[in-house]
Amino acid sequence: MFFERFRMKKFFVAVIALVLLTATAYGVAYFVMPVNSAELSRYTHSVSFVCDNAFIVRDETVYYSESDGVVHNVATDGSRVAQDEVISTVYNGDINTDTLKQLSTIDANIAHLSSNGHDSDLYKKDSDSAESQIAAEMETVIENGRANSVEDISETKKDINNARKGTASSKTAKIEALNAERKRIEKSITAKGSDIVSDRSGIFSSYVDGLETVLTADKAEKFTTTYLNALEPKTSEYLNGKTIVSGTPVCKVMDNHVWYIMGIADGDNAKLLTENPNITVSFTNLTETDVRGELFYLGNADENGDSVFIIKVSTYLESAFSYRTVSAKIIFKEYSGYKVPTDSIHIGTEINDYFVYARKGSDSYKCDIDVLYSDTDKGFSIISASESAENNIGAMDRIIVGER
Repeated sequence: MFFERFRMKKFFVAVIALVLLTATAYGVAYFVMPVNSAELSRYTHSVSFVCDNAFIVRDETVYYSESDGVVHNVATDGSRVAQDEVISTVYNGDINTDTLKQLSTIDANIAHLSSNGHDSDLYKKDSDSAESQIAAEMETVIENGRANSVEDISETKKDINNARKGTASSKTAKIEALNAERKRIEKSITAKGSDIVSDRSGIFSSYVDGLETVLTADKAEKFTTTYLNALEPKTSEYLNGKTIVSGTPVCKVMDNHVWYIMGIADGDNAKLLTENPNITVSFTNLTETDVRGELFYLGNADENGDSVFIIKVSTYLESAFSYRTVSAKIIFKEYSGYKVPTDSIHIGTEINDYFVYARKGSDSYKCDIDVLYSDTDKGFSIISASESAENNIGAMDRIIVGER
């Protein structure tokens, strides 16, 4: 009986100890972290809208075949061509397709060597290449500089310049050899060829979708939301090496300096366009950086309040010449800082005097801030530390939203 009482006493003592331990843990947590707080993290908010069915509009010239025959594009897609340059040839009569493939390979190699590209699989660096020699000589310059050897540095610079001249001479020699091989192959072709000559400079493309003469910026006032919603580009067919008939559109040349983005904006976004004519545009299906643009045209609102808009872009973007339809994000402004509940912001005694309470570890601080942006409907704000802040919000862990 005595032992039973002893066991019961030990059990109750253990239960009481557990309750006290749990209460202590909750008490510590209560004082270490506020009842209502949120983790602080960097955030960028953009005032923007997305147009999923935007069109890329360019100044484009389409070239047609003047005879029946087999197409061979002399220019490569995306390459820059000059005025009065042969960009394509239509061969009349029988011609070996392997011969055309040889010509296409040669043309591609010439285009690569003529450009500034250095990362082609055709011309890899090795230990004996001029590029490797230049890199080695640069290391020598650094070593001689540490040794303060002026004479050796001068000699090494001469070696680098000679290597660079050798690289240019080698590239020129390769282009000359490829052109000679091209002429040899062309002489072996017995079929008569009809050349297509560019009457302008620009970017070459072998893909024609039928909208080249439809979508032009100078026709902006003729476009309606109904017309644009129903507009679809035709599927482009790659004609290089294929047989065509006279009058077939073969290729085109596009202006590489100015292009446009055309789409539809609802009433709210149309208002933003008028208020913010200078715009940044990003694309979900293009690989390159964002581009800057300006509002070129905004049409009258239709019965639903939607309007046709056109944004003018004067930045060259290579991938933009490969697409007609894009998903475009129209960005008016961006605010980078910390996203916090608007309720966590306190108003000081002076105009534009704002502060928040935040925690670093177990300590709390008053942090003076600048309010960059507020969304009253969604209840959040973007803030940053004010220049005069004694306690920088960026050094804090959590934002205190409410009182205990």
